[in-house]
Amino acid sequence: MFRRMAALTALLGLLGLVSGCSDGGKPTDVKRAKVSGVVKLEGKPLKTGKIIFDAGNGEPPAVMDILDGNYEGKAAIGKNKVQLTSTRKVSMKEKMKMDGPGYDTMVEENLLPPRYNTKSEISRDVEAAGENTFNFDLQSK
Repeated sequence: MFRRMAALTALLGLLGLVSGCSDGGKPTDVKRAKVSGVVKLEGKPLKTGKIIFDAGNGEPPAVMDILDGNYEGKAAIGKNKVQLTSTRKVSMKEKMKMDGPGYDTMVEENLLPPRYNTKSEISRDVEAAGENTFNFDLQSK
């Protein structure tokens, strides 16, 4: 009797472990495709920055470096929200136009307006087969 109870307990524990590790049938690999393009600011290639493709499906977004206006990487297939940033380091004194103790601290300042990043409404459809070349001509004002 004790052996049956021990075996049953072990079996139930194992089943609980296996079902606890299940992902509910959700695919673990997001299908991604190559994306590339050129980012310009005021008609000139953006020196440095980041571009983010976010499918909004709970998976981590694709973050790519922009260097001399060019970017390349892989993004989730389907509709992606796009955010662009380009930062530089400035002193609080320079940014806030104030003087005083602590204003010599360096902080990052985004060179691009919020409409391209925190308030972005830009989206692009990434296709499984295709070039997926997305160019952006940004304005600082």
